[in-house]
Amino acid sequence: SSTTRTMKFPLITTLATLSLRPATVAAFTPHSHSTINKHNSNPRFSSSPTSLQISALESLADITTLSIDSGDIDTVSKYAQTGLITDATTNPLFVSQAGANGDARYEAMVAEAVTYAKRTTCAEDGCPVPEETLNKAVDRLAVNLGKELVGLVPGRVSTEVDIRLSYDTDASVERARSIIEMYESMGVSKDRILIKLAGTWEGIQAAKILEAEGIQCNITLVFSFLQAAAAAQAGAYLISPFPGRILDWHKK
Repeated sequence: SSTTRTMKFPLITTLATLSLRPATVAAFTPHSHSTINKHNSNPRFSSSPTSLQISALESLADITTLSIDSGDIDTVSKYAQTGLITDATTNPLFVSQAGANGDARYEAMVAEAVTYAKRTTCAEDGCPVPEETLNKAVDRLAVNLGKELVGLVPGRVSTEVDIRLSYDTDASVERARSIIEMYESMGVSKDRILIKLAGTWEGIQAAKILEAEGIQCNITLVFSFLQAAAAAQAGAYLISPFPGRILDWHKK
């Protein structure tokens, strides 16, 4: 007998916020906003008695779940305070930028990550496998940043497995388990975390294993329907399609 799998990915819009540039949509008023009393106390709406300014962010929040893609704590905090952001996600670029920006908060995260990596992989006479120590420090830094983001958004935070493991199922699973263990040691439940894996065959198979263990996954670098379908069949919690790059390919 054959089994039919239904794709049940939640609709999530990811906002890549490299700078704060508020946008407004003057001509678009969603249905739920069409009859607003000027004395409405909801902070999402303008208090102006003569006009109603609906931001692009508010308009998106009406039709989808918003996930902010940033490693900047202040940026995430600012948008989270609007009440419109549900989830957050980071990537290695954001993590490395956080570690090098000179902010004392991030410097403390880096220092803790290095100390943790040395404590867990090194001996008194040195670190026998320097690459292992470095990988552990990078993962720990991502978790330190993720822990801060968990305190800012009500939903889940995605943390990415080393992209160099995209074609190694076993290594991806091992690193994902390690990341979850770090979160749980900090008091963050795995229910608040999504493990981000590349949409390769090996990455999707890793997601299948992890989902069976109750570790939910975010399949990224999805450029085709076939990748999305494979992720659905593996039981992945959600996918991160790249529509901009798909459109670029289509235009060629």
